[in-house]
Amino acid sequence: MKIEYRTPTGTGTYSVLADEGAGSLGERISGYSARPGQSALFRGGLWVVSFMVDRVHASADAAALFVSTQGAIFAVPGVFGRVNFFDLKITIGSQVLYSLMAGCTGFSPAPASDQTSLISYTFSWGSYG
Repeated sequence: MKIEYRTPTGTGTYSVLADEGAGSLGERISGYSARPGQSALFRGGLWVVSFMVDRVHASADAAALFVSTQGAIFAVPGVFGRVNFFDLKITIGSQVLYSLMAGCTGFSPAPASDQTSLISYTFSWGSYG
């Protein structure tokens, strides 16, 4: 499984968020779920994608730096704050899912232990109403 993103949406190349196929990155994607959702902000086809990424880093300091860097990119600012939007490209085997203008609606890092980081991501997209 490989998960990529780009922002601003609609432009540029995709950056790798997680890639289980790249053995050197020591990444594992778990809890992947793509499902229809419900929200007062969306009408029609709301979709929610969530997953966790577990990574092994060179040191505890590298793990802490990675979590803070990911937070600067993906962290959800708050109820009245701005939601960051991304284009996602999720590859599972030979199938590819593209989602345009997906709002990052959940970013939850677990406390880092030794040289690892575990971060839960949630993205939502659909038609605003």
